Formats: sequence, C-alpha cells, structure tokens
Amino acid sequence: MLKTHHKFRYVGLAVFVLLVFVLIAFIRHMENLVPVAGYFNDADLYVEDDTLSSEFDHVETDILTMDIPKGWELQTTGRDVNQIISVRNPDDDRYAIFLQLQSKPVMRSYDERNIYQRYANVDQEKYGIYSYAPVIRVPKVESFYGVFNEYTENIQTYSEEFADFHFPQLRHFVASDTAKNTTSLSQKAKDDSTLRATFSTKKQDAKDSDKGEGVFTGTLISYEPSDVTGYYVVYATAFITTPQDHLLQDAPALIASLKTLSFKSDFSDGVAQNEIWDDEAGDVNSFIQAAAANIENAWQNREAEYDIARQKWADEHYGFERVYDTETQKVYRAFKGFEVGYQGNRYRAATDEEYAVPISGYLNKA
Repeated sequence: MLKTHHKFRYVGLAVFVLLVFVLIAFIRHMENLVPVAGYFNDADLYVEDDTLSSEFDHVETDILTMDIPKGWELQTTGRDVNQIISVRNPDDDRYAIFLQLQSKPVMRSYDERNIYQRYANVDQEKYGIYSYAPVIRVPKVESFYGVFNEYTENIQTYSEEFADFHFPQLRHFVASDTAKNTTSLSQKAKDDSTLRATFSTKKQDAKDSDKGEGVFTGTLISYEPSDVTGYYVVYATAFITTPQDHLLQDAPALIASLKTLSFKSDFSDGVAQNEIWDDEAGDVNSFIQAAAANIENAWQNREAEYDIARQKWADEHYGFERVYDTETQKVYRAFKGFEVGYQGNRYRAATDEEYAVPISGYLNKA
C-alpha cells in the first residue's frame, strides 16, 4: 500500500508540473498575440504609408523622355540597338525598371560557341564577346533570364560602353507563372513570353533583404549572321522588380512609369535604319510599348491564388496581420496581435480574396 501511495503522489506531482508548463506557455502565447499595453480602439490607430509613391519626376535626355518614380535615378548606356535604360531606387536596388532594345549575344550551343572561340584566337576584338557568351540549351525567355548576369558580365568584359554600368542582379531566378506575348515578331520568335519570377541579388547566403520579385518579358530570336554560325538575340528585354512580397502593391506604379518611356525621333529613326534591327519589329517606340503592354497584361491576368498564398506566408514570416477597413474598403498590414487587442468596429480580419488586394499601408498603434 505504501508503494502504491508513493506512485500516485509522483503521478500527481508530474501532472501538476505539466499544468504549470502549459499555463506558462499559454501566458507567453497571449503576450505574443497582444504585444501592446492593454486594448485599443480606432482613436489609438494611425496609418503609415510604405507603398511606392504614385508621384513621378519627368526626365529628359538627348534620346528619350520618361516619367520615373520620385527620387529614383535614370541611367543609360550603349548605342543604337544595344541601348540600355535602367531606372532604380538608390536606396534599394531591388526596386528597378530595366530595358535593353536588343540583348546579344546568347549562344545556342556549346559547339557553336567553340567555333567563335576559334575565330577569337585570330580576332579577339571582333569575336571575343561571342566566345564566352552564355549558352541556353532550351530556347526560352526564361532560360535567358536564368543566365542574365552571365550575359551582363560578358558584355561588360568585351564592350567598353558597358564596363562600369550598374546592372541589376538576378541570381537564383525562378519563374512562377508564364504568359505568351503578342508582338510583331511573335511568329518568327523561338519564344515570346512574359514571366513572373523571384530572384536574389546575391549568388549565395541570400537574406530576406537580398530577395526580390518581378515581371520579365522578352522576344527570343535566332539570328544567322553571314560570316559565322548563329546565336540568339532577345528583343525588348524589359522588366520591373521590387523587394520580395512588395510587387503586389508596387507593380501598378512601375508599369505606369515604363509606359511613359518614349525615344526621340532621331534615335528611333537611327534604330530603324540599322540592318541589325529586324524590319518586322517596326518602330522602336511601338515595339517597346508592346513590351510594356505585355507586362501589364500578364500582371492583370495573374493567378490570384499565388498572391493569396504568398501574402499569407509573408505576414506570418514577418509578423503581421492583414485587416480590412470597412469605411474606406482598403486593406492594411497590422502588427501581430491586432485582432486580439482591437476593441473597435471599423477594422476586421481580411478574407482570403482580400489578401490579393494591394495594401494601402501599415496600421500602427499610437
């Protein structure tokens, strides 16, 4: 009987200790849910606008005009069909608008690249840029963006005009959605498409602050020069990018900016007269506007389910809740514990469909 009594006493002690641990865990959980002191209502809240401004600066150079996001920088390099336009946020390179009229060369096979390497042994200045150009085995726009920085590093090595240019970094490029384009070159293109994708600005050990996402377009053409074997050319390499999980709220402003790009007549006429510019591509401004329209169409017709899943993951990852303003019909990110501590009637938890709506800022407690 004594042994049985001791046995029940130890079991009771174990149960008591377990209940204490459960109670402590519950208290800590509640503290995490309500990190603010006490409860709060509408009068205690204010909105912090962290979305990309819809205000633009009008920029004019000797070859183009464009309205770019306020405070951003526009840089150009290259000549004629190789012209590059880069618009970026000086505080965060992941915010960017990029365009190159023709991106070349990109090799079709290692065998063809080897032929150029033999030519480069005789004339490095003329053929060097082809001898180490990246190879894409699958003729897709996605394949090109997968080697985008190999391409930019190659042209920086062999073309002095690009040597010091600040190119976007698109490492670990992963497409999540693809849409077919309609351009004047679609019929002859190996691929003509627009992609939604994620990327990193670092080759390895990428942190959240290095990750971005964007919408990317291009028209992949197989080009056959008269003297040597062929290679790929990408017409209208164009994209918009933002930090990871910010594309939903900032894409409309970036697309609006890209659509304002217009080349001056002297420049566009010069491109049209260049024998390397395909006659079927037509007027350079029309072709670029078609590229901008493809980005816009792909964005407007994207899958909402992806946005919902991605935004839910981001809120959980970064410690936010998503709320809906019943007075303004706007959606906000709020601090963790908002739903538990909020005592008002104006805001409610966002529905799944409302996770696909761009946020209008961050809801904070004064």
